[in-house]
Amino acid sequence: MHRIATTSPLAVAVAFFLTGLAHAAISSEPARVQSGLLTGPTSDPAREVATSFLKRSAPEIGLRSSDLVDLVVRDEYRSAHNGVTHIYLRQRLNGIEVVNGDSNVNIDREGRVFFFGSRFVSDLAGRANAHSPSIGAREALMSAAKQLGLQPTALELLESIGGPAAEAVFSRGGISLDEIPVKLMYLPTDKGEVRLVWEAVVRLPDGRQWFDLFIDSVTGEVLEKFNWIAEEAEYDVIPVPAESPLDSPQTTVIGPSDPTASPFGWHDTNGAAGAEYTDTRGNNVFAQSDLDANNFGGENRPDGGAGLIFDPLWDPSLGPTEGNNKDAAVVNLFYWNNILHDVLYPYGFDEPAGNFQENNYGNGGSGGDPVQADALDGSGTNNANFGTPPDGSDPRMQMFIWTSPFGQLATVNSPAGIADDYLANPSNSGGEADGLTAELAIVDDGVAPSTDGCQAIVNDLTGKIALMLWSEGLCNSSVFVANAANAGAIAAIIIDNTDVPYTNFGGSALIPSVAVGLADGTLFMSTIEGGSTVDVTIDDNPDSVDRDSDFDNGIIAHEYGHGVSNRLTGGRNNVNCLGHGEQAGEGWSDWWTLSLFPLPSDTRTTVRGVGNYATFRPIDGGGIRNYPYSTDMSVNPQTYADIGATNIPHGVGEIWAAMLWEMYWNLVDRYGFDADLYGGSGGNNLAIQLVIDGMKLQPCSPTFVQARDAILAADQANNAGANECEIWNAFAKRGLGFSATAGGTGVGDETEAFNLPDGVPSVCAGSRIMSDGFESGDTSAWSSSVP
Repeated sequence: MHRIATTSPLAVAVAFFLTGLAHAAISSEPARVQSGLLTGPTSDPAREVATSFLKRSAPEIGLRSSDLVDLVVRDEYRSAHNGVTHIYLRQRLNGIEVVNGDSNVNIDREGRVFFFGSRFVSDLAGRANAHSPSIGAREALMSAAKQLGLQPTALELLESIGGPAAEAVFSRGGISLDEIPVKLMYLPTDKGEVRLVWEAVVRLPDGRQWFDLFIDSVTGEVLEKFNWIAEEAEYDVIPVPAESPLDSPQTTVIGPSDPTASPFGWHDTNGAAGAEYTDTRGNNVFAQSDLDANNFGGENRPDGGAGLIFDPLWDPSLGPTEGNNKDAAVVNLFYWNNILHDVLYPYGFDEPAGNFQENNYGNGGSGGDPVQADALDGSGTNNANFGTPPDGSDPRMQMFIWTSPFGQLATVNSPAGIADDYLANPSNSGGEADGLTAELAIVDDGVAPSTDGCQAIVNDLTGKIALMLWSEGLCNSSVFVANAANAGAIAAIIIDNTDVPYTNFGGSALIPSVAVGLADGTLFMSTIEGGSTVDVTIDDNPDSVDRDSDFDNGIIAHEYGHGVSNRLTGGRNNVNCLGHGEQAGEGWSDWWTLSLFPLPSDTRTTVRGVGNYATFRPIDGGGIRNYPYSTDMSVNPQTYADIGATNIPHGVGEIWAAMLWEMYWNLVDRYGFDADLYGGSGGNNLAIQLVIDGMKLQPCSPTFVQARDAILAADQANNAGANECEIWNAFAKRGLGFSATAGGTGVGDETEAFNLPDGVPSVCAGSRIMSDGFESGDTSAWSSSVP
């Protein structure tokens, strides 16, 4: 298990909170406070004003003159807006500081003390229990480690600074992530004593506790400890920016809520400090499993307890509902819906724009609509969806199990030279073969290519397993598998056009059929053609494990993106503006999968696929679209004219996403990449902002042309049109240039164009330092004259 503590705007800024008392030892006596104009105006230095005031006021605040002999100024600064100078002084005895023995003197712009607070100890010298320690610093550290349940290895003295406080630095010693500073201090206690203690700062190996310890210099007892890390909720997840388990293992994330987007954390609903829920519910999302597909109540919501610790261990070798995997899925789904809420908030998908929140905290819009996120939804497989009603009504996300495409094996029993298990993807019709064994026979339909079985098969396949090479586009699997059955075959093996058999064929109800990879199938075929008899058994794959899309963060982002585009296009109260043929809803959703997960090492030609994990593809796989995403036209050649011939709506959407991806990289080339998704200033951040604002500006039922123009208008509004070259060149490259026309809102009546408006150059001005990567590459286009 990996562990990370977020330190970006994801996390509340590091705060020093008292999280618990070891023995309630420190004095709880209230500070002495005086207010009003306590001194007259003066032009004397602030420190002189402060110390003079303290000495003069000592009797009034119960101090002796001896208590003020040894003071040190710990901090001094002036607030520019009101001219107040703040002086913070620390009390010492013989050069040794008193824990929290501080006074703050506040002086107005006229030099008058007008507010004062003190925690100085009265009769400090008389109440101190000792002037020198009975045990050394190392012994004190060993004692403290034992009380904290730690086992020191080798606590070595690294530096002896000395001085009245005997300051020193020890090695980490197996108990701290950092070297350990120590010094003597005086600790006031509730019993009225002032104990001489060793102070030691120890950041424990688990990273969750960063203690300022105060160890009795006589007994070795830990009298007090302050934890410098504010306790935050913890989630074991596939963390941002990982798109799926292909990018990162399950990792512990501490305190990931953003203080602006989710000011009361992720488990709040009433707008007051403290969580209303300790399970996977909160202001932005209610996450639960829904295996029974009833959309009601939540079958299972993991509970993190009072500490909000969500740590179910995910085991990818088990099925989605086995072990702790169901709980782990819900936690990951909860985390990612919250991350998407918080990331998109600063770009303008906020309360007035119709985002998803139970409580809008008085910021406008309609509340009462957190995402209802159903993990392991039993209403389907191999898919996911998101339903978006108008603002104020709950949207619903349904994430499904994706069945393994390798649910069967084609086991070659003979000849011995190729005997092995080969992955097989069962077709939808005909059922599974369940141990069926027979000889393989290559089909022959008498018409080139004769091995695809698209015509009536002329060779006798009685009692055999038909082997056929798929020719994409010539005929459907229901035809060629049925032809094999009519020729007497008892089953069929289809040779896919990829080395891994991802294609899920329909098959025929007449006989069972499976697909094998191109390399495997070609091996079978060449062996038969070489004169050998190939004997095969088709049976279940015992190692086949389904996958859960709740761990494919790119799919979660895609589905959440439907809610964004539906709420922003036409306004939050009209979610019916993306139902026509030439609508880019699927494209905007793919855009979130692309734009939220790049790494600094990515380039514009890095191949990106959607759904690689859920569909059992490798990290650089092509995903579930017609083409993978890349600005390389040889990898993704699609242009505007292709929307008339592609599938609706996903094929249409992927062409729009490819255009946005071109714009993304043009802007990254100009401004660089910033890994801070919340407040970064890179080209990637600018691209996200333009897409969000473009959705807000475009009309209901926008065509590609209108959506493009809305992005240009957003750049004009946001940046005075400073990026029109990058935007125009991106769209023109994919056929949505200046003269392109949409026709109506359907598909097939578009006219593509690759031209630019007058005055927009085909090569944009500006730095091209990052033209083929984030930080390296060809420097020939660098310009020293353009900032």
